[in-house]
Amino acid sequence: MARSRRPEGALPRVLAGAALGGLHAASFVPPLNHWWLQIGTLSLLIAMTLPDADRVPRHRMLTVASFGFAWFAGGLAWLHTSMHVYGGMPWVLAAAAVALFSAYLAAFPALAVAVAHWVVLARRPRTLKGSAPGAAFAHPLALAGCWGLSEWLRGYLFTGFPWLASGYAHVDSPLAGFAPWLGVYGIGALAALVAALLAVAVLHAADGARRAISLMSAVCAAAVLLAGAGLARLELTEPDGSPVSVRLVQGNVPQQLKFDRDRSIAAMNDYAQAFESSRAALTVMPETAWTLPWSATPPDLTARILRAAARNASAVAIGMPLPSARISPSNDSFRYTNSVALITAAPRADSGAAPVADPAAIVARYDKRHLVPFGEFIPTGFAWFVALMDIPLGEFARGVQGQPPFAVAGQRFAFNICYEDLFGEELLEAIRSPGNATVLVNVSNIAWFGDSQALPQHLAIARMRTLETGRPMLRATNTGVTAAIDHRGRVVAQLPYYENATLDVTVQGTNGLTPFVRAGNAAALGCCLMFVGLAWVASGARGGPKKLK
Repeated sequence: MARSRRPEGALPRVLAGAALGGLHAASFVPPLNHWWLQIGTLSLLIAMTLPDADRVPRHRMLTVASFGFAWFAGGLAWLHTSMHVYGGMPWVLAAAAVALFSAYLAAFPALAVAVAHWVVLARRPRTLKGSAPGAAFAHPLALAGCWGLSEWLRGYLFTGFPWLASGYAHVDSPLAGFAPWLGVYGIGALAALVAALLAVAVLHAADGARRAISLMSAVCAAAVLLAGAGLARLELTEPDGSPVSVRLVQGNVPQQLKFDRDRSIAAMNDYAQAFESSRAALTVMPETAWTLPWSATPPDLTARILRAAARNASAVAIGMPLPSARISPSNDSFRYTNSVALITAAPRADSGAAPVADPAAIVARYDKRHLVPFGEFIPTGFAWFVALMDIPLGEFARGVQGQPPFAVAGQRFAFNICYEDLFGEELLEAIRSPGNATVLVNVSNIAWFGDSQALPQHLAIARMRTLETGRPMLRATNTGVTAAIDHRGRVVAQLPYYENATLDVTVQGTNGLTPFVRAGNAAALGCCLMFVGLAWVASGARGGPKKLK
């Protein structure tokens, strides 16, 4: 008779999973942003859900689901601020929206664990005991591959939301050395591999018959970390041209006042003054620093900008809405794009006369391509949800592919707007193409999320992009984090949050293509599939002598 499976112990495991998920979310931001905490919490989760530790699949999935829910609800709590405080949605509805979204995101790690267990258990009994030693590594390999694939899938479905992908906790870890080879999803898979190997090492440490497996698992985990540390020493890009002076402007305009006309004009005057006092070759202002298109800007402001550009022979990049002159055919019903305009003034010599500002001031523009659902476009069937909030400029056109970088002072600056830098593969086109970008620039306004974890989380995302591409990145934001990051992911200068200030930096552009720039996410996906394939093969291994035929 089959032994009955008793459901006791489910609640403690679910609560333990939620506690680990909360710690996992904390590992992405100060003061607990330690890479080992991310691996440690994931390792404990895996130890709780391996078949030897729990034979009841329902308990395992509930534990992983509670881990995922706490991970995302804790790490994305700032979404409630955007919907309730600034969007005007009732508190309860905003909380319910965050909870539902977190539950959706939690389905991905739960799916990863479920598929990994199926890969391993489909070919052998529901226990690791009695298997050949090599089969003990099937679970770590399967979990690593499925974890990486699930995070890629989360970043792809329904326009994608890969925020808090595991790899972002590793911008300062030994695994960061894999970034220019495998990108953030590859690092996430390797972090899961290390965590699973450590879980196996701990579970078998007290079993004399399997102590060798415990030791092998620990050695393999250490080898992965050491390999990453070794790869981090390689230089895959090289300096290009001469360093360029850049001023980054942080306006600190309160979100609730940003679209008030009088406050908006006052902010635009402040931005203009920051440009007038700049001696940098390029001044960069945040996303929607101008809440009006250039053509609707008060004439005195445009005159000030153009005079300063002519006087200093400099350029300014301003985030602003622009008429949708360059959009994809499927979006030609929209009027504006969320854009960055490069404005300069062409000096004209007339018998030694002073330079005169060219009226055709916008010499280049970048139109945002990857729009934010509910904030910049309305997904089909969700007009009722967007109607619950008051979001100005809430429906933009989508920019086209192939937008060239801005050429300024011998460097080529590729812009991206707000959370576009979350999608690393989409930034690669500007680097691969002829006249490839030597510097990345992000302009953002995440005042929507208040003084929250969103700010340091977004900084870690930008740092990961520099590690993947070997390009420096500049960030000009409304409230933070305004910073300069070098091509090795190091923050070399940064403004305090929530201050009206400027940051003057010198940036050295780089050239050369990292393996990630060449292959994109294909290398990470191939690595994950290889892990799953190896797990499938290893899971069929059996201990004991072969049968004689």
